[in-house]
Amino acid sequence: MTPAQKEAVKWLRERNGDGLFDKCGVVVAGGERAPVMRSTWNALRDLGVVEFYGPAHKPRARLRLTGGSA
Repeated sequence: MTPAQKEAVKWLRERNGDGLFDKCGVVVAGGERAPVMRSTWNALRDLGVVEFYGPAHKPRARLRLTGGSA
């Protein structure tokens, strides 16, 4: 993982490992907006570190850390 990806995982882990994409596509977790670009979350999904779930056709999809999170 890149340093940015590691920081994103750390940020999400510190906020219970679960977040919601807001209407602008920014992750909100623990009442805070992530300082992380959507492309980073997509890359982490492709690596299997996070998974997207919920209604993918809506802007309120969610993401969570997977069991294999580094």
